[in-house]
Formats: sequence, C-alpha cells, structure tokens
Amino acid sequence: MTVRICNVTFPDWVSLPFQDGWTDTFIFRIDARSCIPPFEFGPLLKRMSAHTRSKRSSASIWVQVDAPGEWYLAEVKRSLLPGLKLPYAVTRVGEEPSYLDFSFPLKLLYSRSQPPPVVEEQQHSVSPEELRCLQALGRMEKGNEQEVASLAGLPVDITRQLLASLEEKKLAVYKISPKIRRDKSKPKQMDLFPLWHPRSRGLSIALRSWGVPNGLDFKNRTEENLQQIGTPHRQISRNWSEWLKSAWPQAEIWTGWSEVRIPGISVIPDGLAWGRIQGYETLFWLEVGDDHKSRDKITDITARRLDQAWKFCKQTGVQLAYTQLSTKWVHEAAKWACVQLPGEMAVVMGNQRRFGELPVIEWGRVMGK
Repeated sequence: MTVRICNVTFPDWVSLPFQDGWTDTFIFRIDARSCIPPFEFGPLLKRMSAHTRSKRSSASIWVQVDAPGEWYLAEVKRSLLPGLKLPYAVTRVGEEPSYLDFSFPLKLLYSRSQPPPVVEEQQHSVSPEELRCLQALGRMEKGNEQEVASLAGLPVDITRQLLASLEEKKLAVYKISPKIRRDKSKPKQMDLFPLWHPRSRGLSIALRSWGVPNGLDFKNRTEENLQQIGTPHRQISRNWSEWLKSAWPQAEIWTGWSEVRIPGISVIPDGLAWGRIQGYETLFWLEVGDDHKSRDKITDITARRLDQAWKFCKQTGVQLAYTQLSTKWVHEAAKWACVQLPGEMAVVMGNQRRFGELPVIEWGRVMGK
C-alpha cells in the first residue's frame, strides 16, 4: 500500500516492536535491476527524509534492497552517508532490521502508531517486462531497440514486441526529435533516425516504480553527456551488458548502465556492468575509443581511470575488469599505464568493431592485442 505524508509518498509503512515501544517506519524499496545505479537514490532519499521529519517527528525509514551479490547493497548504504535527517536502516528484501541496524536511536511510541493516510494507487496495465522498458527509457531519455534491450536485460525480439505494445498504450513513442544540446544558442539538429521515447505518462509510471513521489525532482537518474545520444560511441556504451554476455557466456551479468556519474570520482565510465565471473563479484568498466587523443594523453588518462576505478572497487571489495574497446594503436598507448596490476584487477583490450568479442579474462594481467 502506498502511504502519504502531505505531498510525499512511500511504497509502504510498518510499526515495528522494539524494547518497550513501537516504531513509525516508512518503507522505501529499491530493485537493483530497475535500470538505476545504486548511488542515484541517495539524493532522493535525503530530500524525502527531510520532508518526512518536518511533518512526523517519530518517523524512521527502512530501505529494502532487492539485489544479488554484495556490491549494490553496499553502495546504497554508502550513498546515504553521512546520513539522513531521521533514523534509517538498509537491509535486503526479506530481512527485518534490528534496533541497532538503524543509523541512530529511534523515537519509540508507547503503542502501535496509527498508519498514515493510504493513497489510492492508479492501476497501470503494464507487465513487469514493459515496466523494465519504461525504466530503461526513463534513464536514457531516448534510444533504439537494441539499447533498450541491453539496459533492460531483455532479448531484442521480445523488447521489440514490448515497445510496440507500449506505443499502443500511448506510453512510448517512436519518433525523430531535436538532439539534446548544451548550447541553446545553436540551431536545432534533428536525430538522423527515429528513436524510442517515453511519453509523459510512461515516464510517470517509471518514476512511481522507483518510489519517486509525484512532483519531486529525480533528474540525476539520467545518463551523463546526453548530447552523445545516437552516436556509435553511445550505442556501444548502452550495449555493454549484451557485449559481455556474448563474449563471456559463462559469466553472470546482473545489470549495467551507460555513462554513470560515480560520487567521489572525476572520471565517468562509458559503461559499467555488474555481475560475477570466475566465481568473483565483479564490476566491468568500459572505455570506448580515445583515438582522437595523443598517445601520451591516452597513457595519462588510462592511468588516472585505472587508479580511480580500482580505488572505487576496493571500497566494497569487488574485482575490477577494465576494458578498452578501440584500435590497436590506442591499445598500445594504453598498455603503458597498465603496470603492476593487483591480482583482483584485469585489463582487457578489444576491437570496438567486433561486437561480442573479448579475450579470456586473466586476473593481474593485460589481455588482448
């Protein structure tokens, strides 16, 4: 049931018994496969908690995360630091928090609290798979069928049918539109070919599925560098998860994102996927191209990317598979930065023109021509 505090809504509410009292706990749910990186929910929850605390002093928040592995859950927890304006706990779905799991002491009530007002939920006739396509489009803003399929984790032929169904329901549209521009003084340029866009009602469904209250901003959900949409570079970035599944069918690729802004890191990976390979939970970091840079610049920036990517992975204890998809001379320049690799990192060099092809991964080494 969706509950409301003035203009802010939460997916559910519960009063938990602790010691000699009861909590007043609002539930927020996060699905790791809903096309949003784990760090994007932090700013949203901080705004929601500040409003909730001002209206209900006894309130606390219970964040329930549905995710395999350890990394996504750990990043959700880290993204909420130094904390919210009220007590909060982060657990997996199905695990109930203890009193000590909350960030600071709860304000307990003498009796079970009265539930907040229930919001009558609108019924949307979309399947879980259609919702996943809307979620992918909600982050992409626009894209082709292959890109939607890769980011939604669905087969292309099924995605094509789902998008046609969403178009019939007036939740998505296939059209040509002006490209997104940073400099509004320049004349508009049109897309070179039609792309899928979420309609306003389709985007609204995606936002509600992420737990975003009506009227609250969630602009940080979108990819970085939106002006690159429609370019070959962005197409490779968005198809990174499918590239990995084709290259390493023995790996588990749980989900992935393109153009991810990671807190505390100055470099932006072209693609970031997450899963397990050779028994290790792993982040698969993608960089595409770089052939417009000088050899020295490629070496320097590769060294900086590797350093920051590795520091980021060490924070939550996952392995790093760093991939450079580009030309042979770029690989040669990049290799000068790939020295003394730790045993939990691998660097892979691949050809950006050969979709689904990568050399076998070996930890602590650079693989590829």
